[in-house]
Amino acid sequence: MKKRKAKVFLLFLALSTLAWLLNNLSQTYVSNTTFVIDYTNPPENYILSKEPKKSLEVRLKAVGFQFLSFGIRKKRILIDLSKAKRKDSLFYVPSEIFKRQIATQISRNMELLALDRDTIFMDFTEVLSKQVPVLTRINLSLAKNYMLDGEMEISPNVVTIKGPKNQIDTVKSINTVQLDLLMVDKDFAQKVALVRPKELDKTLLVPNNVTISGKVHRFAEKALSVPVTMINVPDSIKVRMFPDRVNVVCQGKLEDLKALKPSDFLLTADYLSPDTSGDNKRTIALAKVPSTIRNASLEVDEIEFILRRE
Repeated sequence: MKKRKAKVFLLFLALSTLAWLLNNLSQTYVSNTTFVIDYTNPPENYILSKEPKKSLEVRLKAVGFQFLSFGIRKKRILIDLSKAKRKDSLFYVPSEIFKRQIATQISRNMELLALDRDTIFMDFTEVLSKQVPVLTRINLSLAKNYMLDGEMEISPNVVTIKGPKNQIDTVKSINTVQLDLLMVDKDFAQKVALVRPKELDKTLLVPNNVTISGKVHRFAEKALSVPVTMINVPDSIKVRMFPDRVNVVCQGKLEDLKALKPSDFLLTADYLSPDTSGDNKRTIALAKVPSTIRNASLEVDEIEFILRRE
């Protein structure tokens, strides 16, 4: 094999083999091959409950190179189901329709001679739809001295689910994926995907995501001394409370806190409260709080009193 003549012989053998192969592959042949089918455009308000056969045996007239490529990678063909015929509850695509569709998707120098079937039959399920609320799964923490200005908003707060009746009938709400927003100190708007349960395999969500947003502002605190009002006191009895004024600690925007007055609040203690009968103490309730205040708390949550009969 080290001799020069042997090397020359092998070179010419390889070249002649390649020339023979190219010559044969450039010839036209008639043979069978397999196409992979993808289905698109189902009839409106219907989905496939069981996918039809995914492959189609065809007989082609083509050059050898094309058959070689099909052997390496299967040809994918789209079947347009919007052209399907219907008889009662049965849907089908006749051969003349899908043969025409296949012919437009193969090379012009190929000729489609035969198919392994006359008709493609399909099992469709009618699609129903309904709207359900979106439930968020959000872990929100705010930076120190920051608070939400109002409630978080979900847009849209309802979504449409489309699918078979036996699937969507049981759905009462749709959850978002878990969203973690930590140490937030500014307004936010976050797009969040919706979770489609595994059992809803034939169901679509429209849309499939929502936006969760919120306004965040820095807050301040202010304490106001507010009088306590005893309610449900019999006319024949007078009470004296200790203390008769209690500090209310408020959190909110600085401009809102500056406008607060003690008369904006109402603190009450119920004389007839059953949970403290038999003693001279009553729990204080925040009966009225301005809507501009986000948080309000009492420095003292109960009062003592003495009776004085008229």
